[in-house]
Amino acid sequence: MKHGAPVAAALAAAMALPSLRNEFVYDDALVVLQNPLVHGLAHSRELWQSSYWPAGLLYRPATTQLFALEWTLGGGSPVLFHAVGILLAALTALLVFRLCRRLLPEPAAVLAAVLFALHPVHVEVVAGVVGQAELLAALCALLAVERFLAWSAEGEIAPGRRLLLAGLTLLGILAKETGYVIPLLLAAAHLTAVRQRRERPGNVYILQAAAVAAGLLLRIMVLGSFAGESPATMLRGLNVGSRAVAMLAVVPEWVRLLLWPAHLQAEYGPPALPVSSLPGAAHIAGLALLIALLLLLLRSWRRQPVLAFGLLWMLLALAPVSNVLAPTGILLAERVLFLPSVGLVIALGVGIAALLPAWRTAPPAARLATVGTGLALLALAGWKAVIRQAAWRSQDAFFAQLQQDAPRTYRAQFVASRYYYGEQRFAEAELAARRALALYPLDPQVHEQLGQVLRVQGRCAEALPILSEGVRLSPEGTTVRSRLIECALAVGDTARARAAATEAVRLGQPEFQHTLDRLDRRRP
Repeated sequence: MKHGAPVAAALAAAMALPSLRNEFVYDDALVVLQNPLVHGLAHSRELWQSSYWPAGLLYRPATTQLFALEWTLGGGSPVLFHAVGILLAALTALLVFRLCRRLLPEPAAVLAAVLFALHPVHVEVVAGVVGQAELLAALCALLAVERFLAWSAEGEIAPGRRLLLAGLTLLGILAKETGYVIPLLLAAAHLTAVRQRRERPGNVYILQAAAVAAGLLLRIMVLGSFAGESPATMLRGLNVGSRAVAMLAVVPEWVRLLLWPAHLQAEYGPPALPVSSLPGAAHIAGLALLIALLLLLLRSWRRQPVLAFGLLWMLLALAPVSNVLAPTGILLAERVLFLPSVGLVIALGVGIAALLPAWRTAPPAARLATVGTGLALLALAGWKAVIRQAAWRSQDAFFAQLQQDAPRTYRAQFVASRYYYGEQRFAEAELAARRALALYPLDPQVHEQLGQVLRVQGRCAEALPILSEGVRLSPEGTTVRSRLIECALAVGDTARARAAATEAVRLGQPEFQHTLDRLDRRRP
């Protein structure tokens, strides 16, 4: 048990080791492979003045600066990127052990850290390069909270240490938006896990507030907005209350992935995940789970403060991705459960610690059976994590596996269609787009995608009604409207093209005035 930290780190590294064979996959292509700003260190200044996405409102310059360094040192090879990911995963598991050791008896801390290291839901974070944003933010959060607990136990935290905690918060914010919860995690630790509260909160939290303000200021200076990425289609137009109801359907999936991740997939959404502002069975189950969690939190606040801390950690870490305070571009992704899973293993560690006395006095056969069952579960989790890495081996492997993993998730079929279209595999792109449209006909991007696949094959007569529906769903969409006009002209339907362009100008899209002028010149 004295080697808990290296054991946890080694297991995390072993779980992530197969990623060394992975290429740049899915979001890696946009953020790294197709982003010239990270292809060396010459553009570092511009990188800190740019969005994380080629077009979007995410600001993660610490992560992209790390990508630029990795590209320079590795010559653009994905191997070094994945090697760094393995190192970060090992360091994260080590810090999870150190944090748990400050809260739990050593055997429980070791088991909690091992469970974290082998958890299959973490595969997405280490299998893809963009997961380094999650790893960096989690490292900053873990180190900040662990040091806060250690220094609080010594008495009032010295000014230099308070400044270091604020620096970790700012670095976490610049790595990923989840870094904004670090001050809340410190407050949760202060209210629950700190046994002797000799530190005056203001001494720490004034600097924490300054770190948050600095992160927000940098963001607004660069992006010009506090808003994040474009909301997921099914969340657009919903107010806070409606989003809260809709996201209740996601809660059971969060619980499943954290407690029994037997099935994993890279995209989640309707119709498989029934997200709607109209309550259904999944929403009721989600509400029941939340109520049970809150009741457990209240019950444990004084009796089991470490358990309360673990539960609070989960809730706070899930807040930025809950789509309640602000809508995001995803309903659920396995990578966003990386930081919340720290709270899970802390809570499970409390349960393990409570059972240890009974285990020690149990008959030898019962103790052996318990150990065997625990080792089997850990081995199963590790094996699941290792074999899951193969789904991220290459772009072809990823999208083929994605369609198998999520046959009833429309976005899985949609993003596969976009990939096949880019590879000029039009038959596969059309099939995937038609599946996406059949599963969820309310996303205008799907209509645009299928219409474009048909258009480039010279099948504009088939594409016209599909593109028209896309324009109806998203009148402000300029790309789908442009393709509708192009197809209308290709089949000689100038009346449809003129009507579409006229409506665009009326809606405040002056770029379509050129189309009207061109049509006027074509009149006899």
